[in-house]
This record gives sequence, structure tokens and C-alpha cells, in this order.
Amino acid sequence: MSRSSNLSGDSTSFLRLQPAASRFQWSLPVTAEVAGATGTLHGGCGLAAAAVAMERTTDRPVSFIAGQYLARAPVGSEVMIEVDELAVGNRVTQAAAVCSCDGVVILRASAALGGHDLGVDKVWPQPPEVLPPEECPTRAPTSESGHSFTDYADIRLAGQSPGDPVVHYWARLHSGMASSPEALIALADLIPSGMRVSLNMGFKGSSLDHTVRIASTEQSEWVLIRIEADAIRNSIGQGRVKIYSQNGKLLATGSQSFAISAITGPLDR
Repeated sequence: MSRSSNLSGDSTSFLRLQPAASRFQWSLPVTAEVAGATGTLHGGCGLAAAAVAMERTTDRPVSFIAGQYLARAPVGSEVMIEVDELAVGNRVTQAAAVCSCDGVVILRASAALGGHDLGVDKVWPQPPEVLPPEECPTRAPTSESGHSFTDYADIRLAGQSPGDPVVHYWARLHSGMASSPEALIALADLIPSGMRVSLNMGFKGSSLDHTVRIASTEQSEWVLIRIEADAIRNSIGQGRVKIYSQNGKLLATGSQSFAISAITGPLDR
């Protein structure tokens, strides 16, 4: 099933993915717009770029993607993405992508792309009741420089109490729709940020893995992000996310684990 006109990564996208030597190879410049608080590639943006690369290579929409984070790529560097079509069916393609920077693998991803309409599409979860985004306070910058993917996004605090296992954010992007698949994948990487609130402590850490499943392609300027903390064990945090449209439709679900390297003190955001 082809959907070339709707593939992610066009001129309105926050990603600036470029074709390389073949249809299986892509290049992502690491700019402040796709960086994390540490000045390196934001993990969710890296996984989103892998998703876009696989969509463009297979000419099929991403349905599921999972990534394992292995190293960092600093701002100013270039990430090369190489796609491998592992199994190509009549309707679904199973693919993998290896993302490297200066010869070092920083991210491995696997995905399922495609599918077809059986006329029975349905979503079951209902959105939480929160104030609309215009009535919610803006979240303060999270990086020391004020230049990162989440700093450039418009993120509002839609409901959070220190120690509560569930945190809500509204989010929209200044470039592209927050409901696009690549935006949903990138925004799902807010799980560790939400879990700081649930732990009621600031901490430093890095993502280990990230899984996102796309539930709907409904367009929405704002998306509501529900983050649920599951556990922290042996310095490894685990959490889940559901993302809804402004109209209340489930757009994506996800889960993540991350390594906490240090507790930095009282909750800082």
C-alpha cells in the first residue's frame, strides 16, 4: 500500500532527513531542534528519524517501532541511517535500521510498516479529563542552554502532583503537526521527564529502549500526553505513555526503560 504523498519528513517536519547514496541510506543533521537537554541527539527524535527513513524506503506507513539506544551523537554531527527490509509481504513490511555517527552505532531500531483497512478500526481507551491547553501553564525550559527539541516545543502542564504515578502534558510543535507519526514517536520520549515528577526527585539518566505503536493518524495541533510510572529497580526506570488528540482520540501508545545515573536533588521541573 503506497502513501507517498503522506510520508513524514517533508518541509513542514521538525526533522531534516536527507537521502544519501541509495534509497536505503539517509542522513540526519543533529541540530538544536532535535537535541536533548545534554546537547546530544534527543532519543525520541533519533527513533523518529529511523521511522521516517523506513517509511520512505518501504513506501509504507509505520505501525510499530522499537529502538535500543547505544551511544550519543552531539549537536553539529551527522547521523547516518541504513535501512534493511527484512521481510516484505503483500501488505506488511518488517524492517530494521542502524543509526551511526562517526562510525559508532548509536541506535538500532526495528519496525512493522503497512497494513490494510478491514473496516473495523477502533480504539478503546478514553482520554483523561484535564483543562484545555490554553488554560494550562507552560513548562519551563529543561536544558541549560534553552535549546532542545522539548524547549522548542510548546509543552503545557496539564496535571501533575509530586509523587503521583500519572503525569499529563499538552504538547504542540512549532514545525509540523504534533500528531504526525514522527512527532508522536519523539514526544513519547517524555516518559523519563514525567517520572521525575512521580519520583519527586531530579535525576540524570539516559534512555535504554523506546517502543511506540501508532493507533490513529487523526490530525491534531495539540496532543495530550499521559505518562504512567511503573517502577524503578536497580537504577532502571520503567514507564508507559498514551497520547491523545485534542478531540480525545487515542493516537499512540508506548513504553520505555532508562538508566538513572545520579539523583540530583529536589524536583527541578
